[in-house]
Amino acid sequence: MSTEFEQSRKILEELVGSRVELIITSGLYKGSYPSRIEELENEQLAVAHPMLRGALLPALRSTELLMKVDAGSGFYQATVLALRSTINVAFPLLWLKLSTVLEKVQRRMFVRVPSAIKTEAFFLGCDADVPEKTSLPPKEWFSVRISDVSLGGAGITMKDTQSVFCIEGGRYILQLTVSSVTFFIIARMVKILKKHERSFEVGVAYEGLTTSTEKILGGYIRQQELMTRG
Repeated sequence: MSTEFEQSRKILEELVGSRVELIITSGLYKGSYPSRIEELENEQLAVAHPMLRGALLPALRSTELLMKVDAGSGFYQATVLALRSTINVAFPLLWLKLSTVLEKVQRRMFVRVPSAIKTEAFFLGCDADVPEKTSLPPKEWFSVRISDVSLGGAGITMKDTQSVFCIEGGRYILQLTVSSVTFFIIARMVKILKKHERSFEVGVAYEGLTTSTEKILGGYIRQQELMTRG
């Protein structure tokens, strides 16, 4: 058994089912791709096969990727190599092998800062564990405000009249404009955080950021952090 896998095995066993972000740093398919850890087998781990514009992402053998794992209370990351794809099944998988030990990422990388970004949101659907009888919101854009933001997620303020759009476990597309650049982020509503007299706040976690989006949002976060420090 490889040293990298042996040192990371116990952590990986606890992370099965966790959301991951797979990042290709160069080449034709450079970008960030959301996925999820599905299973472990011998010294390999299988993730939900990442997608590219509605099709399976081409992942040649030995392609190097950076894997970031959301562990709920923190984040882990490691460099992985693509080994093979299992595609002739109902749920395609991409098999990976660790080439570095899984390390815990400092929360500082995901520092959260106050914000007042006006945002348009659109409900996409629900995770499988949302009760079937849940009343789904209408398919239309609605305006919200991002009250705090990080590179891993955000706090969103919604009006009481928008409670119909609030579904824990729901997936949303967010349209933001930062530094005169408009971009989109796919996020999952994690929980309701606070309730106020005429509004409430919810927490969302991103399913992944493209390299360009992370650069823009990271610049905004650094700027807000400096302003908060005075």
